[in-house]
Amino acid sequence: MNATGTGRPRDPRIDTDVLAVTRAMLVEVGWEQLSMRAIATRSGVSRASITRRWPSKAHLVLDAILGATPDLTPFEGTDREGWIRWVVTGSAELFSRPEVRAATPGLLAAIRDHDDLRTALWRGFSGPSTQLFGSEPSQESETATAVLVLAAGAALFTSLIAVEDDTPQLRDKILELLLPVARSENENL
Repeated sequence: MNATGTGRPRDPRIDTDVLAVTRAMLVEVGWEQLSMRAIATRSGVSRASITRRWPSKAHLVLDAILGATPDLTPFEGTDREGWIRWVVTGSAELFSRPEVRAATPGLLAAIRDHDDLRTALWRGFSGPSTQLFGSEPSQESETATAVLVLAAGAALFTSLIAVEDDTPQLRDKILELLLPVARSENENL
């Protein structure tokens, strides 16, 4: 049964097919040339089925490149230092993916114009991951948010602007600068 309890059940293959086509087309044609109509045609799914699931191209692309919920398995069982390492590494890996690179400029503009989407993205991905940073909600949450912003911001900047400097050595330097946060937080416990 579908989410509302009426009608036909949702076919999960539609989601899988549409998301895969969206990722492939981002790499092939980029954000500007990507359209819901072209995705529908290539995936063999009606445009109405797509717009029932994703109200805009930005919603669809975000789901295609990030998924509906964050994958928190890399954080399981890790300490603060491991958390920081994964945020830096995971952010760099995310922004180096071809479909993410293709989507980012247009997606940033779309998010700027849609507060609901921006808010949902930030809360959906920052909230769960920052909760894993520590047990004291106020101060540690603020520190975790700052680390997340610095790591993701650095990854975004290097993937779009400082492409020539997007190296493992630069990521190691970013880690060297951020890891003392984990050590100072541990000393405050």
